[in-house]
Amino acid sequence: MSNKNELIEVIKSTCTSGLGVKSIRKQKYDPCSFYMTRTDGKQIGPVKCDGGVEDLARKFSEAQAHLEAMKSSTRRAA
Repeated sequence: MSNKNELIEVIKSTCTSGLGVKSIRKQKYDPCSFYMTRTDGKQIGPVKCDGGVEDLARKFSEAQAHLEAMKSSTRRAA
């Protein structure tokens, strides 16, 4: 099991560049690939993740939780 979460790294990198991430999607036929939509409407991806089915599900859940926490903290600051 890998502790590295590639999805969170991409979210942090995007936010560092001054943009945000609106959503994350899993690919149905390529379970190791994920795509993200930035706040300006452009796509990021495919983001390749290592791991088995359970590890990929954990990474996806962690990334969604991280994204939601970032969104809610931005709403509070506004």
